[in-house]
Parts: sequence; C-alpha cells; structure tokens
Amino acid sequence: MTHLGLNVVELTADQRKKWTQTRSVLLWTCPAFTHILFSMLNPTQGELVAIFTDDPQVPTAATDGANLIINPGWFFKLDLGERVFVAAHEILHCILNHCVMALLWKKAGEVKYSDGSKLPYDAGLMNKALDYVINDILVSDGVGKMPAIGCWDTSIATAADASVDVYKKLYKKMKSGGGGGMPGPGEKGSGFDIILDPGAAQGKDPGKAMSDRSEAEWGAAVAAAIASAKIQGKLPASLERLLSEVLEPTVNWQDHIRAFFARKVGSGGYNWRKADKRLIQRDIYQPRRMGNGCGEIVVAIDTSGSIGQKQLDQFFGELRDILGTVRPSKVYVVWCDAMVHKVDEVDDEEQVGGLKPKGGGGTSFIPVFKWIDDNDVYPEALVYLTDGYGTFPAESPRYPVLWGDISKQVKYPWGEVVAVEIK
Repeated sequence: MTHLGLNVVELTADQRKKWTQTRSVLLWTCPAFTHILFSMLNPTQGELVAIFTDDPQVPTAATDGANLIINPGWFFKLDLGERVFVAAHEILHCILNHCVMALLWKKAGEVKYSDGSKLPYDAGLMNKALDYVINDILVSDGVGKMPAIGCWDTSIATAADASVDVYKKLYKKMKSGGGGGMPGPGEKGSGFDIILDPGAAQGKDPGKAMSDRSEAEWGAAVAAAIASAKIQGKLPASLERLLSEVLEPTVNWQDHIRAFFARKVGSGGYNWRKADKRLIQRDIYQPRRMGNGCGEIVVAIDTSGSIGQKQLDQFFGELRDILGTVRPSKVYVVWCDAMVHKVDEVDDEEQVGGLKPKGGGGTSFIPVFKWIDDNDVYPEALVYLTDGYGTFPAESPRYPVLWGDISKQVKYPWGEVVAVEIK
C-alpha cells in the first residue's frame, strides 16, 4: 500500500501494542513531546500518529519535519526505553526545524560561519552533528534510553553546543582520519535516523513544503507544550532551556536572514523539476540553478551618529551575504539617519566594497518607507540594519520587514527582529 510519498505497511497486533506502550510512556515521562506529536506531527490525522513504512529510504527512523516516520522492522526490535528515545529524538528534529535547515545547506552546498569561513556540506556528517546535540539533551534529561548506535559523546558535543560548531569538529576529525575516523553504519556513534527533505512523506516539492511551514503555529504549539509539561511538573532543565530558545531564538544573524528570505520570498534559485545537465553526466542528480533567487529588495542602513565604523563593517558583511545567498535581481541600499541621504543600486557582492555611507545625524525610520512609496518601488522585502533608536512609521507596510538589531534594548512595533552580533 502506498501512502503519500512512502510505502506504508500495516502493523501487527503485537506492534500496535508496543506502539501504544511507547506513546503512553512518552506521554507520562515527557508530555511536552506528546503535545507536539499530536498537534503538529499528524497532518493526515492518522490513527497511529506516525507513518510506518518499509520504504528503502527509511531503514530505521526519519522525519521530514511534519511527520514521524518509522520502519517497524527495526523500531520494534528495540526495547521500550529505546523506542521512547527514538520518538523523542525525531520530534526534536521537527521542533528545531532541522529538515528545512538541512535543505538550505544542501542547496548552498556549504556551511557558512560568522567569521566568514565555510566548509563543504556533507548531509550524513551534518545529521550526526545535529544528533550529538539532540541526544545529549535527551540523555541529560533522562528521556528514554539511547540505542547503542546513537551519537553521544560529551567530548564532541553537549546540549549547549551549536550544531554547526559540532559539524566543524566532526569535519576536521573526518579529514584528519583520512575518511576512516568516523564510525560506519551500525557501529556505536553511527546514528540511527535520517533527515528527509521537507514534504517527503506527502510527496511535496521540498521548496514548497519549506515555505508552507508556519513558524507562528510551531511557536504556539511549543508554548502550549511548555505550559502543559510545567503544570504536570515534567519539564526537565535542558529541554526547558531548549524549548524556550525556540520561542526566543538565539540563532545567529546569518542563519536567520536565510530562513527569513526562504519563508518570505521562497527558496528560489533552484528548479526541482529540472536536473543540472552538467551533473547528470557524472550520474549526480541536483536541481538546476535559476537566474535569481528573488526580485528587488531594499536594505536600509542606519547611518545616524550612534552607528560607528565597526557596526558599518558588520552591516557591509551582511549585505554581501544577502547578495550571495539570496541572489536578488537588484538591491536598493538606502542610507538614512533622520533623512535619506542617498540610494545605491547593487546586484553583485563585488560592488559592496565601493559603497560609501553618508549620514551622522539623528534617527528616523520613516524616510526609508516614504522613499519606497514615493519612488514606486515594490520590494519583496525590506531589511533595516539599525540600533533601533528612532521614530517608527505608525503602520507596517505591505511588504515583509526584517529589523537587524544591534542594541537588544528596543521593542519594535512590527516586523521580524533578530539580534546582530557585532564582532
């Protein structure tokens, strides 16, 4: 029998009993996970609240960000504690939006770091990096029992580590070992699950499934999960810290801006229905790169007296990253303090070095929005890099706005806000 994008199998009576036990223990020991499982990971409203499949692409367990996907032949050989651990592990992948992140890394072909360095993207290695962090959260909080092949080593990663930093550590280890330094399939530390592209279970286009994910709905579900678990007194410390960060993210600016444009203007840049002919000749299937990731965008840069050269250098770096990652057809760079002093038009990273800021006075954000209206510009998004100390328009505009805030002190009346760390 086929179900959506996967071949689904019926559970035996014994397997159904074991799955009911697994869900019951998960409910009792960690109600926050159960709330997410029932509210967010059952889009087809199936009786089992999971997809069970013998599909070759899922030999163990997996998720596509919207479904818990399990191979019963492997899963039900585990003991009860291990089954609880695996279910909780996949739910955490979904809460942390790892399927979307993995898709973005795959499209870029690299993992970028805030210091400007980058590494080639290896899907299997990143899966392990994500697993090391997730597993330490579950082990630390005593959620189930980790299967022997799980990735867990506190000398490599703890619950407090960023997955991209763990990836760098694993990548260096792999290179220093000549490719033999990492455990093979089935060995201790090899990992037990697979991160699928968004929408895989529904047979959806990955880019479409990525843009369909509602962060508002996930935020509401996570908030409800926290409340439910706290009422029962069953919200362990590491998990509480993690879920709280989901509601108030501490992700870096670069990751946030990529996710922002992926949600607001689409993943862009790739045609998933047409393969890259150059790679097909090498027996590699990859989507064909398109001309531009999105249309025109506006980047407003605060040039008031409170913005120094260090802040401007950081803003220039973010502008380069937008041009390289989002690949808009055109960027209007608007230099504004209490008035718009000038506007530059750029469409390439190399042009950023020649830009000259102008300003130094007080701060008002209103002139930028007025300039957009007066000049009949219809941006797909506005990114405003600022310390936030200024006068805001009374109403939000018709286009999405992302405030890149360096102060962490200001409450913005509307739009998305993310902290920009000044290096």
